[in-house]
Amino acid sequence: MLNIKDDLIWETIGGEKFCSFKFSTQKQFFCKNELNLTGFCSKQSCPLSNSRYATVVEKNGIIVLYQKDNKNLNFPDKSWKKIILSRNYLKAIQQLDSNLAFWPKFLVHRIKQKLTKLTQVLIRKRINGIKKKIIPDKNVPSILYKRNDEYKKLKKIKIQKIIEHELINRLNFGVYGNIYSPCPIQTWRKLRKSEPQTEEIGNFKKQIKGGIQII
Repeated sequence: MLNIKDDLIWETIGGEKFCSFKFSTQKQFFCKNELNLTGFCSKQSCPLSNSRYATVVEKNGIIVLYQKDNKNLNFPDKSWKKIILSRNYLKAIQQLDSNLAFWPKFLVHRIKQKLTKLTQVLIRKRINGIKKKIIPDKNVPSILYKRNDEYKKLKKIKIQKIIEHELINRLNFGVYGNIYSPCPIQTWRKLRKSEPQTEEIGNFKKQIKGGIQII
């Protein structure tokens, strides 16, 4: 009885007849149904015209085995039995062998092919996700990169000013002796009087007044 029903369904939707999942090219017919195992519109790979059918589908990073249940064909919401496969490829193959032990070889072979393809796609997705986290995209400018560059430049300017004032204070204390003449120091003082004093200069003056000797 089931074979007769399958043949009637295929005669209704198969070949050049109408099916909502069918789309054609100049040479061949294809199927858009997500449960189709091969993507071709044929009697063997059609999920509607086969009462005994199985396929694998990827949903949110999980591969699920769909098996058509002959007992509940009259109930569309219960006609498919779902089995979640393991993320380990070898264990998933063992699950397929145990659940599809007495199924046609064509279906089992095609399901294993689709499983290998889906596992490769998931592995590539994970690798690309890890690369995006580790290596940011340099071609896309972001506000964070700009802020970091500005912060680094300001930090360099502050460090240069601190080093400059520290060297001048050492010259004033006579740490370097008569190695350097006082003429450049006097010119520097005249120039600095015309510029506004920064916080770093005020901090160094407080240290000098407090009796801290810089070595």
